[in-house]
Amino acid sequence: MLEYAVIFMNKEHQIVRIDGDMEKVLGSSLSLQTGVHLYQIDWDRVLEDGAPSLAKGTHVSRLRSGDWVSFFTLDFPETSKKISYFIIITRLTAGFQGEDGMLAPGTLGQIPAKSESMKKIIDIIHRISEVDSTVLLLGETGVGKTRLARYIHEVSSRSKQPFITVNCGAIPDSLIESELFGYEPGAFTGGRSKGKKGLIESADGGILFLDEIAELPFSVQSKLLEVLQEHTFRKVGGTKSIKVDIRIIAATNKDLQQMVLDKTFREDLYYRLHVVPLTIPPLRERREEIIPLAEHFVQKFNKQYGRQFSLSSQAKARLLEDPWRGNIRELENTIERMVVTQSEELGQSEDHPPFEAAEQLPPLKEAKRKLEKDLILRAYERYGTTYKAAEVLQVDQSTIAKKVKQYREEERLKP
Repeated sequence: MLEYAVIFMNKEHQIVRIDGDMEKVLGSSLSLQTGVHLYQIDWDRVLEDGAPSLAKGTHVSRLRSGDWVSFFTLDFPETSKKISYFIIITRLTAGFQGEDGMLAPGTLGQIPAKSESMKKIIDIIHRISEVDSTVLLLGETGVGKTRLARYIHEVSSRSKQPFITVNCGAIPDSLIESELFGYEPGAFTGGRSKGKKGLIESADGGILFLDEIAELPFSVQSKLLEVLQEHTFRKVGGTKSIKVDIRIIAATNKDLQQMVLDKTFREDLYYRLHVVPLTIPPLRERREEIIPLAEHFVQKFNKQYGRQFSLSSQAKARLLEDPWRGNIRELENTIERMVVTQSEELGQSEDHPPFEAAEQLPPLKEAKRKLEKDLILRAYERYGTTYKAAEVLQVDQSTIAKKVKQYREEERLKP
């Protein structure tokens, strides 16, 4: 199991209480005692990046020993006058096994992960690969939560065992309990005479992925809590507790913390799920991955449909400009349409307006130069350095530096 401890603080960020073995979690003793302000502690002695952030959410830091810890900061519910905040500190200790079937850090299956945020997530996944702690995947629709859940299974010690996916939002409320837990013979009218094995039992030894966990009915959440706490469950209509050995991964695009406050999601279940939370950033925040992802999908659909499609530099420029509100899923669907139709049109939607031919077309040389100038200046303004712009546009830094200087001078001399 993962090692963790909790620091409770008042509104002045003074320590009120400490639960757990902090020395074991951090690998070193600190002067942690009640009444001391969080920032009066000598965090530099154990953490490479100093004191933990008090910003709400999850923050990962590296210990000076080389291991990693996650800090999960949350406002305390207004049921206590003394405690206003708490931080759960979790030690991430599992190592890498790059040569033994485990995929190397920096890749997501065959899909490249170029951004620092995704590299950090993959790093954490490898470090928890040999433990059975629950993982909660958070992020917008289409960011790749299901793909990441499968990746966790691939690199885990349970990779040879079942990976069972349950979409909690796709199963009617009246059926979700029997689908998850199964039922005994005669449990209800219309059921199978011999009863039925549930998906939890089918996942025994492997991983159960609960997608859209926020949609799980409140009445079923308590039974899932029993699985997480005791590793046992009872079938619908049954009295016998069944032991099960599973690891649970859950995912949602909803704000579970707000749902807890709204009393639509169990607080105790939330904390049981929130052991290793991983927030996947939207594609618009990791634009360096757009072109590698697009190229990957081009190869995938070329093979699937027997095509020889390739992306031009103009098409790549348009892909980089798009907001991708649907994230990776929208990008994948767009590339599939382009491969199937053999067209570089992004499509006709609110995000992708159709390209209209001008009444008078400019010379090709002029059009290419205008596109190049616009793209280079936009990339430089967005990323701030010629090195980053060159990396994103996949050209030499010296070329970008020369062009930026030339084009900015042209803009300055405009009447």
